[in-house]
Amino acid sequence: MRMRHFKFKYVLPLIAILFLWSCGDISAPPDSTITINPSSLNIENSLLTTETSTQYYTVSVVDKDGNPVGDVKLSISFIWASPSPYNLVQLYKGDTPVDSPFDATTDEFGAYKFRLDFISGGGYEYTGDLEVRSGAAFAASTLDVTAGTATTP
Repeated sequence: MRMRHFKFKYVLPLIAILFLWSCGDISAPPDSTITINPSSLNIENSLLTTETSTQYYTVSVVDKDGNPVGDVKLSISFIWASPSPYNLVQLYKGDTPVDSPFDATTDEFGAYKFRLDFISGGGYEYTGDLEVRSGAAFAASTLDVTAGTATTP
């Protein structure tokens, strides 16, 4: 009898708390597909001075039948991203610059939107992949920045 009382008094509330705590922390189901839009970005900037540009991205997660999967935990990263405005790349969660990687959760329609700021011009050239992971699902979007050829009028 004492064991039954122990289960109801301590074990069941603990299980309920753990269940509620894990909401929104699920990975994409097996055979899911992650899509990043845009799938790549090629920037040619021949300006002698640098400029900062903003690109908005949308990540979508669908199951094996093509249905959107909401409340899926995502890990989003870019190799050189950091919150510093002096870095080549900054990732934003809302309007706040964040470290890379950062965690996000898809909305009820299986989508998550975020922004990436990057520096181009001034002779900068670099290539890197924006990566999104959830469970076994993975997608990448390439950012390619080149200096181009400066033209004189």
